[in-house]
Amino acid sequence: MLMLGVFALPAFGQKSHLSKRITLSYSSVPLYEALEEISRVGRFSFSYNADLINGDSLVSVEVEDARVEAVLEELLGENIRNKEVGNHVILMQYVTREQRRDSRQKTECLIDGYVQDGRTGHKLSDATIYEVSRRKSVLSDSRGHYSFPLPVGMEIQGLYFAKAGYADTVIFIRPVKDYSLSVPLKPLYGNILRVSTQPAELTVNRIDSMALVGLLVPRKALITSENLQVYGTRGFQISLIPYVGTNWMNKGSYTSAISFNLLAGYSGGVNGFELGGLVNIVRRDVKGLQIGGLANIVGRGTSGVQVGGLFNVNLGHFKGLQLSGLMNFQRDTLTGTQIGGLCNYLEGKMQGVQVGGLTNITTGHVDGWQVSGLANIAFLDVSQTQIGGLFNYGRHVYGLQLGGLVNIANGNVNGLQIGGLFNYAKSVVGLQLGAINVSKTIESGIPVGFFSYVHNGGLHRFELYADEVFYGNVAFKSGTKRFYNIFQVGIGTSWMVNAMYGIGTSFAFGPKWSLDLNIISGLVFSTTPSLALHGTLTKFLPALEYRFGKHLAVFGGPTYNLYAFDDTRTFKPNGIAPYTFFDQVKGYQRLQMWIGGTVGLRF
Repeated sequence: MLMLGVFALPAFGQKSHLSKRITLSYSSVPLYEALEEISRVGRFSFSYNADLINGDSLVSVEVEDARVEAVLEELLGENIRNKEVGNHVILMQYVTREQRRDSRQKTECLIDGYVQDGRTGHKLSDATIYEVSRRKSVLSDSRGHYSFPLPVGMEIQGLYFAKAGYADTVIFIRPVKDYSLSVPLKPLYGNILRVSTQPAELTVNRIDSMALVGLLVPRKALITSENLQVYGTRGFQISLIPYVGTNWMNKGSYTSAISFNLLAGYSGGVNGFELGGLVNIVRRDVKGLQIGGLANIVGRGTSGVQVGGLFNVNLGHFKGLQLSGLMNFQRDTLTGTQIGGLCNYLEGKMQGVQVGGLTNITTGHVDGWQVSGLANIAFLDVSQTQIGGLFNYGRHVYGLQLGGLVNIANGNVNGLQIGGLFNYAKSVVGLQLGAINVSKTIESGIPVGFFSYVHNGGLHRFELYADEVFYGNVAFKSGTKRFYNIFQVGIGTSWMVNAMYGIGTSFAFGPKWSLDLNIISGLVFSTTPSLALHGTLTKFLPALEYRFGKHLAVFGGPTYNLYAFDDTRTFKPNGIAPYTFFDQVKGYQRLQMWIGGTVGLRF
């Protein structure tokens, strides 16, 4: 006998309705009004049989920050039990174990009919019909037809009809005989295609659309899980494979406190502990400890510890420790620690530590440490530290960027950038340390390396000068006034030439005057009768500069010279110094020192 049908909106939130906390204060109001207010505050719908609950009875309610479940127990007593399905809290009569056992021994009646589009009348395939009390379900066939056996008896049963893209519906049945029942489902116009003659298309959960999940999980289980949203926690489940276990085809709808999957498992959620021999597949959230022999795949958020033998895939946020032998794939934010044997990929921001054997890739902000054997890549800003065996990339870097070969900051570096070969940043506030440093601007800081180039506001100067030995020298200075690199070649008497490198710093004494302190060192060659190494020359050159304009200055000053050579292997055994204040021979090596001077032009 058909008793009552209730239509309701779909579930927008995923939190258990019974665990929500509400505050109410009513005195001597009808029970149905109290239930309406609870459902309004909790943003869900009640479904119940009018013969089971006397809605006109007067009740008083005064609760503050109390769980919905506790409030219902106070209002309805222990003879009414609650079931959550979709956006419904279904109120049903409490059934003892003895009554359940008796119902299994009774004959069955058959409830059948069609599930239809309430707007067009089109028959809907792959709609789920779920019997709330026994937690069994069937799917409508390609013609929209369903058939559901129920034990004959006076106990009222609730049938829940659901399909993705439609508002769900609860029908209450007293199964005393076979009954034909066709049920229209109201389309959710914002979520379906505007086609008048076709049913709504199934919107598949992102986890369910993965190739590995489709290979392991039967189509019926995937569709049932998409249609059927069951909240609350079941104490225990065990599976051999996704469709062979305690929850059968409804496995993707339930949350379990303890879950064991001998080979592979498929569940709605985990709130406690899950262990899988090969693969754990969870459509919604995981809270606690999850261990997969090969992999863990989670459709939404994970909080706790996740260990995957080969890889972990999370399509929501992660908070805690994530560990895998090969790879971690995270679709949303990470708060905590992510360790991958080969790589970590995060589509979102990271706050914590990311350690990858080869690479770490984060599409959002990094607030913490990225450490990898090969490369770290952050599409947005890095706060704290990036350490890569070869390569680091970030937008703005606030902290340390340390790379074995290359560091690139596509924005600002505010801190320390150290690269074995090359550093690049648009703007630097701090220190660049590497063989080659390139930046657009140095706001406040210094690049230190073999060669540094600052495009805007940097030092780029050519010099022509003469000294007491080499009457023609050409030098190029690059970097900043606080620290620059010097590259020089020169020619002198007897066609002697030099090739030298050095560093220097400059102090300004106003708009016209400045003092440079330079140290250069290099090789001296003779060119006649053939090119041959003559010795090594080191020079300290303090020079006073007077600037005539933006691109022209004169300078001059004394020089301190230190020259070392082998006096048995040069055509100038007395060296190149015009005079010395120190001249010492030890073995075949001769060391000379003298004071000279320089004068020249800068451009």
